[in-house]
Amino acid sequence: MKNITFAERLKEARKAANLSQQALADKIGRTKSTISRWESGERNPKMFEMVELENILGIQARDLMFGEQEITDTILPKISQVSSELTKPRQEKVLNFATNQLDEQNQEKKKEHAKIVSIKNEQEKFDLADLVDDSKVDWDKWVSFDGRPLTDEVKEAMKKALGKELEDK
Repeated sequence: MKNITFAERLKEARKAANLSQQALADKIGRTKSTISRWESGERNPKMFEMVELENILGIQARDLMFGEQEITDTILPKISQVSSELTKPRQEKVLNFATNQLDEQNQEKKKEHAKIVSIKNEQEKFDLADLVDDSKVDWDKWVSFDGRPLTDEVKEAMKKALGKELEDK
């Protein structure tokens, strides 16, 4: 399978947005030859230009750089184009509808996350010899039988006991 380059993705995204090189150049304040150089792979846009491309083409920069093999028609430029032709009251209706849809989507996500319960079943595995080396022990994870943090004396006693135990083997 052929790897698709940034230049090819940019060209596909521009065409999917129904923009000519000149139209895209006009929208971002660059020349047609600049767009042509980007699409040929001769040059790459700067970071701020990538942000402008995101906004105009309705596709994230990371998708342009590393995205899927094919760029399909994006709906955001179409929504933008159609809504820009509407009167102000109708544009407000579109905005209200989109805002309500986003709120519903966020509520659904919250409900999904509320259903998920994370339980950590893995037990931490360690070598007993590592207990003697303070740099390899996170003492803040250890507690005494009553749940309080270990005192320095208890830590030393554990080191001595485990150290002798290891020496006896």
